[in-house]
Amino acid sequence: MKTELLHKYFRGETTEKEENQIVEWVESSVENKEHFLKERMLFDVTLFSDGSNIQRKPKGHLYLYPLIAIAAMLAIVFVMDLPHMHKPKQQLSQTIRIPAGQRAQMDLPDGSVVWLNSQTTLTYDEDFGKKDRKVTLDGEAYFEVAKNKDKRFIVCCNDLEIEALGTTFDVKGYGDDLSVTTLLAEGSVRVSNKTNTTLLKPGEKVEYHKHKQTFTKSPISDLREIDFWRNNMLIFNSAPLAEIATTLERMYGVKVVFDSEKLKNVPFSGTIRNSSLHNVFYIISLTYPLTYKLEGDTVRIGSSIN
Repeated sequence: MKTELLHKYFRGETTEKEENQIVEWVESSVENKEHFLKERMLFDVTLFSDGSNIQRKPKGHLYLYPLIAIAAMLAIVFVMDLPHMHKPKQQLSQTIRIPAGQRAQMDLPDGSVVWLNSQTTLTYDEDFGKKDRKVTLDGEAYFEVAKNKDKRFIVCCNDLEIEALGTTFDVKGYGDDLSVTTLLAEGSVRVSNKTNTTLLKPGEKVEYHKHKQTFTKSPISDLREIDFWRNNMLIFNSAPLAEIATTLERMYGVKVVFDSEKLKNVPFSGTIRNSSLHNVFYIISLTYPLTYKLEGDTVRIGSSIN
């Protein structure tokens, strides 16, 4: 199969006849399927060595901003929904998984820009933007949505649908978190579950409590909270160490272990910029008498009070 034709398909420019030709070729052998996935990855992924140099990139591409040195090319996984390729006018889906210690920026086919935080998964159909604009999120992402009044932009996250038109907002909803938080910078969004709906104005956020299935809406006290992670910042407001540990585990790809349950509830407030993992714990230790020890990919937290 010619590379030019595959790239034409990835750009969504192939005819139905050409699509059928590609599908038949992919399904004819394991080698062809592997080659297809490899070409798709090479088409979509470009490593980015300097995370501070954030620029707008060509549509449909994804760029990594490493927080720690890992084999990022192997860590990003694109999953094509190949078992369904036998259907007429095949529906392919693409899943992007960002590992711990990485962040990424990508442009969706409609021109919307998405920044993906560590340990985040984003899925969308190959025909995204043709009939609708829908993505599924597990993790945290910051969206700059391209305006299109005729096609809704919807983020599906856990039990929620976050709908936007020409909007800039952040959604945090990891699968193992107890809540999903949506923060709005510009425009307006509608956040809904099966029974309730709430509207956000710029400078507002809403937290959805999964177990109670309730919404809590409030003003954003510090607008930097909307995308602090995208700007290499950590902002905590009376956050317990257990919550901070979860954030750091995702960011740095480590495991945080506490010597006692009491330490998990110790609160910390502050802003930390561009710091190594060692410096983050050092700054926290200035406000509370705790000890920390880095042992490989594990951080052990203890108390200096006897």
